[in-house]
Amino acid sequence: MSVLITGVGAVAEQPRPDGEAPWFDPAAHLGRRGWKYLTPATRYLLAAGNEALGRRHDDPPLTGAAAERFGVVTGTQYAITRVHRRMDAVLTAEGVRGISPAEVPGFSMNTPGSQLAISTGARAFSVTLTNPVTAGLEAVHFAVTALRTGRADVVVAAAADQAPEDHGGGGEYDAAAAVVLSARGRTPGSAGVGRPLAEVTGVLSRFLPPAPAGDPDAAALERHAARIAALAPASGAVGLLVVAPPAAVPLALAVRDAVVKALAATGSAVRDPAEAVREARHCAVSGLLELVALARPGAGPALLISVSESGHLTATGIGDAVGPEFT
Repeated sequence: MSVLITGVGAVAEQPRPDGEAPWFDPAAHLGRRGWKYLTPATRYLLAAGNEALGRRHDDPPLTGAAAERFGVVTGTQYAITRVHRRMDAVLTAEGVRGISPAEVPGFSMNTPGSQLAISTGARAFSVTLTNPVTAGLEAVHFAVTALRTGRADVVVAAAADQAPEDHGGGGEYDAAAAVVLSARGRTPGSAGVGRPLAEVTGVLSRFLPPAPAGDPDAAALERHAARIAALAPASGAVGLLVVAPPAAVPLALAVRDAVVKALAATGSAVRDPAEAVREARHCAVSGLLELVALARPGAGPALLISVSESGHLTATGIGDAVGPEFT
């Protein structure tokens, strides 16, 4: 079964000089009410998710059959770390009286995704994944599996993060991204699904164990690279992006070289392999931000991989959306 990307949305901080206005204005994205006690990462996710769906935060949520076939899955790494640290400091200094009851729900890692599900009316499921770096693309993996197994007809795969202060602070790592995934051949109902932008040709999640010397296990790397190369939609020129944190760049380079070799064995070549490795500067959102950029008509086939320092690989194949849209 084909899975189509039918909507995308993203908000992300970029480096800027000190003293400028905050990069994210909640009122501009979410309206004047209803977000005061939401955490920053939750606000980002609501903005990206609603943008992907082509709706406003204050629009009525879905109801009925469309809501029952509509799901949300969210990946994150640091979404509530600052909330935990602030609450810990307040409890230590002031005790429980210093915590506002309105802020307590923000303590849960599930809060950002749950708020997006509430806002949109998603009733098929609301799931949060929390693995470092790879969680954004893991959300896509979960969504594709749900669509292919019939658990939903439309799924928003999203990610949101707000890195703790010791990872740079100042907001420069803050981001959220979302893609709307729809099963080709199923009626999308009233879920706000637009025209297909691209097709997800395959997803894969693997762990790459280290060899005794600490380098990647060569045999496992070759096997995984072959599986990743098989996600590419066709032979010819293929885009390749490997997203990794600084500590995992050596592993990302090894993955890149192995996938380039595996693609060559199938008759495909990588467009500009020297530029294939990029820093995951927006934490778990990084992979999904790259997917949003790749999900545009005419972008061509591509492979997108997230790599964590522990050796977790999550890969997604992307191709042009061709053929009938929906029936």
